[in-house]
Amino acid sequence: MVVSIAVVALVAWPFLRRPGAEAPADPRADARREVQEELDRSLAAINEMEFDRRAGNLSDEDHARLDAEERARAVELLRRRDELDER
Repeated sequence: MVVSIAVVALVAWPFLRRPGAEAPADPRADARREVQEELDRSLAAINEMEFDRRAGNLSDEDHARLDAEERARAVELLRRRDELDER
């Protein structure tokens, strides 16, 4: 019986809360999260390019060009993330 009441209360809780009870969004936290997600994608792309080069799917010349571009993008994203952290 007690377990049933607890389950009902847990399921009903989101519907019983007041509409404005959520914490206000932090724009800096949202911006930092977006930059971090972009950085994660950039770092994954660098790893993928290295894998493709080693597998022979990407020439050394193409790899060097694409890798340099993506690393420059990653550095810029790191700079932006650091700026957001300093504020």
